[in-house]
Amino acid sequence: MVQTAADPIGRKGRRGAGALIRRQLRCRGAVQGVGFRPAVFRLAQSLGLAGAVRNDAEGATIEVEGPPAAVDLFVARLRDSLPPLAQLDGLALREQPLRGESGFRVETSILGARHGARIPPDASLCADCRAEMEDPDDRRHRYAFTTCTNCGPRFSLSLGLPYDRERTSMARFPLCPTCEKEYGAPENRRFHAEATCCPACGPRLWLSAPGGGVEATGEAALDAAREALARGETVAVKGLGGFQLACRADRASALVRLRAAKRRPTKPFAVMAPDLASARQMARLSNEDCALLASARAPILLAPRRECELLCDEVAPGIDDVGVMLPTTPLHVELFRGAPFAALVMTSGNAWDEPIARCNDEASRELAGFAQSLLLHDREVVRRVDDSVLRSTPKGALLVRRSRGFVPEPVQLPLPTPEPVLALGGHLQTTACLAVGSEAFLSQHVGDLDTAPARAFLEEVASGLEEFLEVEAGVIAVDLHPDYASSWLGERLAEARGGRLLRVQHHLAHAAAVLGEHGRFPADGECCAALILDGTGWGPDGTAWGGEWLLLEGDLRWQRLAHTTPLALVGGERAVREPWRVAAAALRASGHDELLPELAAATGVERSVFDSVCALADSGDWPRATGAGRVFEAAGALLGAGPRNHWEGECAARLESLASRAGGRVSAWSEVELAEGERELPTAQLLAAACRRRSEGEEPARVAAGFHASFCALAAQLSAAVLPAGVRTLAVGGGCLVNRLLREGLRTELEALGFEVLLPSALPAGDGALSYGQCLVASASLTRGMLPAWIGGE
Repeated sequence: MVQTAADPIGRKGRRGAGALIRRQLRCRGAVQGVGFRPAVFRLAQSLGLAGAVRNDAEGATIEVEGPPAAVDLFVARLRDSLPPLAQLDGLALREQPLRGESGFRVETSILGARHGARIPPDASLCADCRAEMEDPDDRRHRYAFTTCTNCGPRFSLSLGLPYDRERTSMARFPLCPTCEKEYGAPENRRFHAEATCCPACGPRLWLSAPGGGVEATGEAALDAAREALARGETVAVKGLGGFQLACRADRASALVRLRAAKRRPTKPFAVMAPDLASARQMARLSNEDCALLASARAPILLAPRRECELLCDEVAPGIDDVGVMLPTTPLHVELFRGAPFAALVMTSGNAWDEPIARCNDEASRELAGFAQSLLLHDREVVRRVDDSVLRSTPKGALLVRRSRGFVPEPVQLPLPTPEPVLALGGHLQTTACLAVGSEAFLSQHVGDLDTAPARAFLEEVASGLEEFLEVEAGVIAVDLHPDYASSWLGERLAEARGGRLLRVQHHLAHAAAVLGEHGRFPADGECCAALILDGTGWGPDGTAWGGEWLLLEGDLRWQRLAHTTPLALVGGERAVREPWRVAAAALRASGHDELLPELAAATGVERSVFDSVCALADSGDWPRATGAGRVFEAAGALLGAGPRNHWEGECAARLESLASRAGGRVSAWSEVELAEGERELPTAQLLAAACRRRSEGEEPARVAAGFHASFCALAAQLSAAVLPAGVRTLAVGGGCLVNRLLREGLRTELEALGFEVLLPSALPAGDGALSYGQCLVASASLTRGMLPAWIGGE
């Protein structure tokens, strides 16, 4: 299809030798599926320019012809004329021979191998579409699939590039005459809006029972779903990137039932509010937080919780934060219309540790045990994409989970890779990442790889990235751990392709991710340092690491400078689930047996089991780990946060919540010090000091706050002691850096000692960015010709 602008100011009459020029603009970035071509059309038309714009394999190509001043003005105004979702990353100009054309055209896309083209992430409902839905006289009044070039699904319904309707799941919905007219009108914001539709030609909605059978359709389906939610039932709702499970956030009975079905006894649920006013009743939100919630990304935001009757305690037991979000689709808006509730739990529609359900048949089969009804429609979700999660901090929000609203936006690589690299992450919070040239494309959130469906999903997103970007990687990067499912997948892919497999040490990848985010990966002749604090990662020496000071050099050498004190994991993996075991081993190792009864009382563990674990702690057969996450979980256990982690890091999260309740400033403890020349942070002594203070009657909240303050002070002192004198930049990362108190405490203490501190914010601090770090390590190795050098440290 070609749209042409008339020649409104008589350009033909002005043509003459030297009076006109023609210029080509090759555009790279998010320029497909965002209203880029319509915006270009309108700008060219306003300046009386001839020419054309089209999508192609590189992004978009514009040619404009007219007086030199008008052509220059077009180039100058282009960036400021783009619609909200467009992002112009690169612009190459080239003079072209005159063609003597009249008018400006939007041309049909040119197919071909991809050379940089991409589409933006899915975007939440825009204000213009919301206004149409509220207008009783508008033909999209209350229509659950209202969208335009500024909002709606993109990545989740795209089958390939260039991004045109025939290569999306909307291809099966032919436009009605009215929508066709809007689609072809340059002045309309639905000009080439590929997902556009209306009640006459778009997807259909219906409510189904778990066993099948249509109970209601259209608006009646919405009414019935709303009534079911009002009664306290759970409804499976088909969202942008898959299914969500919804129920009232103020009904404890509904949440108890949902927790039992999902085998999720205590892990917090996210809550959707109908508007910012309701969200502010539930959480303490800054103006920046509100802007983020209302943005096109529309993430879940973890923010300090307010006491209000909209939420019951079952939403986030024992945690002072609540995850809030706003409606992301017109369907969500309609669920709240006229409802007797102002907050819905909106959690991923999946079984324990399995991927989010994508299609109707899958949801009917997999979610029958969770929901009393399913709100379905016939627009296919091509790519399952879970919600993104951010956490508010005084210094701005930080990413916890990067998915819907962010994917497939690329992340820049400070070192372009000479050939494509596919990285597969670790075992928890997994993502894949495909590096092509100077860009790294992180996949949507996959999650933990404990189940076969989750492992299949990782393979699905890895192959999906390669298909989407039209490349096949010859280098596969995986974690150093030999028993991760992601490593097994990488081995199979490398063998099948005859490619190279690169095993990257876990904490080195974390360090690279933080340095890469800040564009500070060391060049030849440079050194950088990193402090990585997480739960567990396989070390080159075969032990479990997790509290690591690393030195990275530009010639691709790296070394471990210091670490936290290794603590025995009595019972192996069971000690990860039951962190009181780590606390007991720490008290025994530090010679503080007299404090064991205090620990036993705090945990409530059966005394015979407790005594048995204490006796076994002296055995040298247990694995020892330096994981900082294990230390904070152990501190949580000894301060009464609970004897067991029902979800990853639960006791540590409860410890942070407890510490945040301490009134006033709490200083670091003077009784725990670094030994002269020691290269270990004395975590066993730190745990013993916390237990002693609690036994002497100090308030648990102040003990928790003091534990954080003391860890941060000791970490800064150890950094100053072990880092070379000329190294003053420190990248600080790992999953523990989601903790606000730890993050800000480390920043404050390190900056006071003169360090430049680099913290993750645009990428997750945890394992969600591990694959990006693996890609960067592989890129550096390929570029500098030392592929095996990064496998182990010195």
